[in-house]
Amino acid sequence: MKSEELSVDTRPSKEVVVNSLTRDIAIDACIFDLIDNSIDAARDTIFKLNPDMDRKAPPESYEGYKIKIDMDGTSLRISDNCGGISSEHLKASALRFGEKSSHNLGIGVFGVGLNRAIFKIGQFTEIETDTGTERCYLEIKTDDYLKSSDWSLPALKMPSQGRVGTVIKTTELSNETSHLFSDGDWLEKLRRETGVRYGKLIAKGLEVVINDEIIDSHVVELRQDSPYGSESKFFRVSNTTVYIEAGQHKRHRFSAEPGYDKDANAGLTNEYGWTIYCNERAIVISDKSWKTGWVKKFHTEFYGFVGNVYFTNPNPSELPWNTTKTDVDLNNPAYQYALDDMRKFVDKWRANAGDAKRRKIKDEPLVVPQPGGDGGSAQEGGKGGVKKPAAGQAAGGKPSTSPVKKPPITKVDHNTFSTVLPQDVDELHCDDKHLALVHEGKRLDINVMTYTALVLIRMLFEASTTKFLMRKEKYDDLLGEVVKDRNAAREKKKQPQLSSREIANLEPDLEELINFLISHDEVWDGARKNKIQHCLRKFLAHKKLLNSAAHNTFQTINKVVAFEIRDDILPALRYLIEE
Repeated sequence: MKSEELSVDTRPSKEVVVNSLTRDIAIDACIFDLIDNSIDAARDTIFKLNPDMDRKAPPESYEGYKIKIDMDGTSLRISDNCGGISSEHLKASALRFGEKSSHNLGIGVFGVGLNRAIFKIGQFTEIETDTGTERCYLEIKTDDYLKSSDWSLPALKMPSQGRVGTVIKTTELSNETSHLFSDGDWLEKLRRETGVRYGKLIAKGLEVVINDEIIDSHVVELRQDSPYGSESKFFRVSNTTVYIEAGQHKRHRFSAEPGYDKDANAGLTNEYGWTIYCNERAIVISDKSWKTGWVKKFHTEFYGFVGNVYFTNPNPSELPWNTTKTDVDLNNPAYQYALDDMRKFVDKWRANAGDAKRRKIKDEPLVVPQPGGDGGSAQEGGKGGVKKPAAGQAAGGKPSTSPVKKPPITKVDHNTFSTVLPQDVDELHCDDKHLALVHEGKRLDINVMTYTALVLIRMLFEASTTKFLMRKEKYDDLLGEVVKDRNAAREKKKQPQLSSREIANLEPDLEELINFLISHDEVWDGARKNKIQHCLRKFLAHKKLLNSAAHNTFQTINKVVAFEIRDDILPALRYLIEE
């Protein structure tokens, strides 16, 4: 018998694919998948109409874009005016199983959402979409599709009718779906969760309507006048930008504060905890479990805690979410970095709550910051790319054909900011006091507080250098050289050597830090070594003036000189903070 080549069929059956997609997905998650697709279309349209917009940051406004959902015991209909689906996209990828999202900053990411929703909700679906230049129509009869060996579907391409957007209508609902769509309590819960999951987008002007009821944004806000202020951190991991904020619920009051109401605090329990956003879409809401950093079981001492983490990435597949967008991917590198800080922020809250409790016992009222004060908050730079809405679309629910007016994108330099540090300094390696100093550096205006700014520049340099050398495992080398040099200086003066106690409490001064960095250029990246060394030598020349700013009562310093000092050290200071 002669050898014969065989072709082994490894194609999956449609039944297996569809069943695996729909088995564990809830109906409300399917509806959110459909909303996600509409939002992605809206964002694509905004970027298309405004080619000069920064595509690494979410749009500032969704004004004029609308998603309308109507459901009852017989059907689901979702319509939008968000741009439509082109015939090429419909033909090649819109319904292709596992075709990952090509949407910049997308939230419909895994290429299964539309298929999953269609097959889960009902047996017959019609899709009509219009881009303004062409219109397409497609219908899916689930039973017929599953029986056919053909994986493609017939569709019609027709002239546009001028009504930009997409309509998806599903009928012949499953028993489960029909029952839920007829349940008033379930619909109310759906509205509430929609307001939470898409709260950031709704706040930017996106209109979502469910059964003729406009959905309000339900984003839990941090209290701006909290006696303990709030915490924040901004950093990048590869292409993912992370912004963390944590503090006190807007309506929560500690027992030592005026207006304290135990029952009112308890009534807010469902809103306490961490909320995780990926490209502005909430995936985990008010979570109090170990996966968001709660090492200890959540109980009353954590009442009032609210934290938000915003992950932003042009490539949504790199974000820390699961395929149903209802949980986090604990193995994601950006999430692992964030989780470490989330635990620290929870611990700080616990310490604050303990302090508030002690004050109550001692009958010491908490001091609430007055309006216009700092409030202890570090909210610079926006919330993880979440910016205030700006007008950009025409009235009447249709996208404008004219570009959104947006300030030109400029790179931050010494002429465009007057604070000690620019807002985009990465805080990944910062914590505790160092993080607080960096936040103050982003807020403190040299024009307004020149002498304080100079002192802060020195403190920032000293703290950042110490942290940097610890990360590079060079801090012990620094201490060794400082001890050696100081002992040599004492020997010349015939003074006793440093005692063990003095060595244990030793802190290098500014000149010692700079000289060590200059003499150990192996700690610097090769490409930037010469520039940073030059910065350090210029900064060393300012040492006398920096000392005078802090200690000399009669030393006056011109603002121009203060800005010169900042600009001289900024490249090295940024490196020390970020690398």
